[in-house]
Amino acid sequence: MSKPPGTPSYEDLAALVVEQAAVITALQVEVAALRRQVGRDSSTSSQPPSQDGPAAKAKAKAKADNRAAEATDAQDAPDAPDPQEPDGEREPAAERLGPKRAQGGQKGHRGTGLERVAVPNRTEPVEPPACGGCGGDLTGAPGRIASSVQAFDIPTFSLAVTEYLMMRRTCGCGYATTADLPPGVRGGPACYGPNVVAAVTLLASQDVIGLERTADLMSALLGVEVSTGFISSCLARLDSALTTAEFEEALKAALREADVLGTDETPAPLTEAGMAEQDCHNPHVYTVRTMCAYTGGGPDLVWYGAAGDRTKASISAFGILDGYHGALVRDDFGGYVSYDADLAAVQQCLSHLLRYLDDAYAIDVVVQVWARQVADALRTAIHEVNTARAAGRTTLDADLLAKLRALYDQGVAVGISTNTSRGWHKGNHPGLVLARRLKRKAHQVWIFVERFDIPATNNGSENAIRGFKLAEKVKGCWRTLATLQRHCRIRSYLISARNHGRRPVDAITDALASTPWMPPAAA
Repeated sequence: MSKPPGTPSYEDLAALVVEQAAVITALQVEVAALRRQVGRDSSTSSQPPSQDGPAAKAKAKAKADNRAAEATDAQDAPDAPDPQEPDGEREPAAERLGPKRAQGGQKGHRGTGLERVAVPNRTEPVEPPACGGCGGDLTGAPGRIASSVQAFDIPTFSLAVTEYLMMRRTCGCGYATTADLPPGVRGGPACYGPNVVAAVTLLASQDVIGLERTADLMSALLGVEVSTGFISSCLARLDSALTTAEFEEALKAALREADVLGTDETPAPLTEAGMAEQDCHNPHVYTVRTMCAYTGGGPDLVWYGAAGDRTKASISAFGILDGYHGALVRDDFGGYVSYDADLAAVQQCLSHLLRYLDDAYAIDVVVQVWARQVADALRTAIHEVNTARAAGRTTLDADLLAKLRALYDQGVAVGISTNTSRGWHKGNHPGLVLARRLKRKAHQVWIFVERFDIPATNNGSENAIRGFKLAEKVKGCWRTLATLQRHCRIRSYLISARNHGRRPVDAITDALASTPWMPPAAA
């Protein structure tokens, strides 16, 4: 029986099936990629929590509810997380709708509070109004101190006006000399005193209070109108004092002498006019800081700076990392990689890597199980290092370390072999890219187990610049790159001074009196 005209041959049908199978496979890969993209949030990528969607809220709430239920069932709240240990299943900060642990102080938390002073500023006896038995008058009755309470308070919020009379005295030689204004007092006929200036400057220099809010708050507290122009001039005065004292230069010099530094950056919003400035198309805020507080080594120095872009040239222009020969904790941003050759060590931020591993695992929990094995090995290593450091040890058990490293290497090898031929809608499979990176950068992943003065994560640097993201929400943007750089200098001064025990309001007063706090010299 002959075939009807136009009927395809067997070979044509077989070729069509092969072609359609290829199309279906490509579509399946693309669908998997799209599902992965939709399901990603700040717990599985470097996406900021502010960009997470409703699905992330639901996931965070469900996870928090589960943790709270587990803690209740066990009748023992879980230990407070170690600040060095990254949360491998990090939940978006804006969406932590339920408690991750039982409310209140956690197990092992020492807590803080007021402590009595040996000598109070003043002592005021409090007498009983009458006898509690018969109601008689107790004037002149014998007595003793039954108890005492020390109340820590501040004076009433009201302005006290002091008029300074600058005297002019004529010497016997005939020369007349006039007294200078007291420290912190500017020319008249009327001005705010140093305490008001310090308070205004401190409030306005915070990340979460803009000039307008500062003016409104100070006006309400003092009972007089405080203008934004005055507040802006206070910030300019402090910045000028710091520049004259070369504080930033001293801070950078101290950072270059540190054994371990962390660095990070974040985009910074400017007005359209600010963005129109030359070489200011992609403004960023940068931080370089010591990491002592994250390894138990003492107070930290924290520097902030701003540039109009995110290039190696801008990073070098800060004059900190060029010529630095210590250890650097960072993510894998290419702008920092070129410094590696001069560094004693590089520690990849494990918070970033753990998020990427969780992301790879979520693609296919069966095929990508290698990612969970690698992540578990790293989390265990972080926990063991923190435990050893807390116990005063400086090394890990060699057998334990070898076992953890073997799990890591084995998992990475499986990740490479599993994903080498696995399709993806564009480029290599994310699991392959990550596994190859983990193999290539393994020496930078495991530095923290060899040197306990190096933290496993760059959380310290990320936390340091988090305030600038809050400032973006509160203030909107900075008008110019110069005002952003001024804010960075002031924040560098106040945070570093506070870390070293100097009250910020006192540090401001010191700087305006030409005696600013300065970074201690390296030991």
